[in-house]
Amino acid sequence: MRVEVLFRSHRYEEFDSSPQTTTEPYRGKGTALLIDWNLYIDLASDGKGIVLVQHWYDGNPGSGQGKVSLDGTEVPVAVRKVGCAMLLVAPEELSEVVWLKKDGEKILWREGDDLINGERFFAMEQLCYSDAVTKSVNKRAVAVFDYLSNAHPDWDDERVAATMGYTAPAIERIREAECSQAEVFADESQDEQDDDTGEPGGDGAEPAAAFDFS
Repeated sequence: MRVEVLFRSHRYEEFDSSPQTTTEPYRGKGTALLIDWNLYIDLASDGKGIVLVQHWYDGNPGSGQGKVSLDGTEVPVAVRKVGCAMLLVAPEELSEVVWLKKDGEKILWREGDDLINGERFFAMEQLCYSDAVTKSVNKRAVAVFDYLSNAHPDWDDERVAATMGYTAPAIERIREAECSQAEVFADESQDEQDDDTGEPGGDGAEPAAAFDFS
């Protein structure tokens, strides 16, 4: 994981987990098969700031960690063990952060006095935002559900939804949300038509006064 931070003072920091100082950081404690990276972004005034935590999975078969049955095969379990935490941005430094990137993607940025959580914004944008070119995931989900329902009239809603990885209640919630947005857009369109007088200018506003250059 690579984390980049730009501060208002134009200071730029980069934290890169790929060039490990040692290939086996937990060699004395076990066999590290997998490293688990956690990036905590705590923006609360009394929070911990931005912290990167590294945990690891011990795959030493002689440690007696049990087994799990998968497809009829007994597989030894690698247990997740506590690693260490690294403070990237202290709480008192948060007011100076301009943006933060993770693996090249901006996931935190400043809007005035506020820091915006880009991960949450982009997730909701994909689900909800549509325009003349782009169709949201929610719109496409409803369209796929309706297509499958028409193609398989003998299937109930649960089976149709499960076929596309959804549940019937989720599709119903999405459909209600999409219908409510359609009503809002219809109201906005009607307002625009009411404002249009047909006169030059197109918005029904009073003609702009001429500039006085005297």
